[in-house]
Amino acid sequence: MAVHRLILLSLVVILSAVTVSEGLRLASRPKKCCFGYQDGRLGLAQVTGYFKTSPQCSKEAILFKTIKGRFVCAKPSDSWVKELMNKLDVKMNGKQIPF
Repeated sequence: MAVHRLILLSLVVILSAVTVSEGLRLASRPKKCCFGYQDGRLGLAQVTGYFKTSPQCSKEAILFKTIKGRFVCAKPSDSWVKELMNKLDVKMNGKQIPF
């Protein structure tokens, strides 16, 4: 009987450790990544904010949030992307927009 309890306790401990480690792994994953870029340009009136994707993502990108609540991926080196980011920075005066 004691052996059964010991085996059961061991299984519970092992399963708990696996569950915690998987939870930590999933928590550290980036929330949003881009796998392609927007072809056309966006205007200042179409977006409410932006943020850079995580370094953990395979592609470096800027994610613009549209007034409709959608996210659009853009290539950070494109001139229109840099201009739009600067305009948004001036418009927001350094304030962060919660996503």
